[in-house]
Amino acid sequence: MTTLAACGVLIVAQPAHASETVNWKPVKTNANWHCTDYLTHPTSGLKLKTCIVLNSSNDAQGVLVAQNPTSSAKTISGRVVFESQRGGDVWCATSNFAAGATAGCYAPTVSIPACRTTTDAEGTLNIAGSDLVYTVVRSGTPSLC
Repeated sequence: MTTLAACGVLIVAQPAHASETVNWKPVKTNANWHCTDYLTHPTSGLKLKTCIVLNSSNDAQGVLVAQNPTSSAKTISGRVVFESQRGGDVWCATSNFAAGATAGCYAPTVSIPACRTTTDAEGTLNIAGSDLVYTVVRSGTPSLC
């Protein structure tokens, strides 16, 4: 009886699975990157796009790319939702985004079954901690057969 009660407590006490938070990193695109065009946020002037990076092993990741063409730094954070059922979602850490900078928030790499299409990569950018949230969706990219 004591053993059963202890097992019940262990099951209840386990933390829920949550997406990790990652820092923004440099972006260097190549032919494996499938991206939307940049869209400009109407009030901040920041540009953003989402990308799906797919390699020859059918591994893929979603990336939110932000660019600051303005003359002043901005505070940004965000989220990438990509292949949620495979663990591809991520939160983008709050960062001081310098004038002229370009950076990406990279979701975890996930394996895509052969001849399947990845789900949309949805990127949401939060600017200056306000409610200025801008979402860009990239349509699916086929994996290799």
